Amino acid sequence: MTLQTRRARESGGLGVTQLAEILDMDKSQVSRSLKVLTEYGMVDRDPKTRAFRLGWRIFNMAQVSGDQRLLECAGGVLDGLLNRLDESVYLSVRSGYDALTVAERTANHSIQAMPAHWSLYSTSVGRVLLTDKTSAEIREMYSGQKLRSARVDGVGSVDDLVEAVTRAREDGHSIVVDEFEVGLAAVGVPVRDYRGVLVASLGVSGPTFRLEPKIDRAVTDLKEAAQELEDLLSLRNGERYSLGREA
Repeated sequence: MTLQTRRARESGGLGVTQLAEILDMDKSQVSRSLKVLTEYGMVDRDPKTRAFRLGWRIFNMAQVSGDQRLLECAGGVLDGLLNRLDESVYLSVRSGYDALTVAERTANHSIQAMPAHWSLYSTSVGRVLLTDKTSAEIREMYSGQKLRSARVDGVGSVDDLVEAVTRAREDGHSIVVDEFEVGLAAVGVPVRDYRGVLVASLGVSGPTFRLEPKIDRAVTDLKEAAQELEDLLSLRNGERYSLGREA
């Protein structure tokens, strides 16, 4: 679990040399092990920094064991969303500093964008998943961290993030256009359990040129889908559905 330490999270992962030093192992042995783990989705490697971090399969296994019911209910809801929006749609939960995709439906387009797990601060579903945090808690989470945006007027500081999360909380949704990546647009809305606890976020993403013209409809459709999912979850009133992970 070395890749889930605070040092690893804050630096965006750890390199082979760092891991070898921490584990007191030979670099070549660590490198070979990481190669195998990467092939199985247990570890991801950042294409820019070349640093390693825990992979999507590890998180997915944890989330599936955490609440199978949420995933079962989400399938039909995502199918309906895909039919209405004709864009890739997904269900995400919070895992540390990331928004982790635990269920998805992919549109049949030659140009598309699908998330796996990305930083909370830079994505629409991620900002929605931060709406249960106070401004003080968000500032503490991101204290000393560098926030980056593809847009000059995007979220580039903790103050910007607090403002964006506050807006998402007030609006009941978050829209991100050309911030996470130029040419990519996305919308996220909250999903709550029968107690009103934030458990997940429904999202849609696609090329800006295709999604932005129908962004208002996407917001409406996502909110209706979130309500449908919440109604399905409430059928088992009395059981716990919270999937949030403390940082």
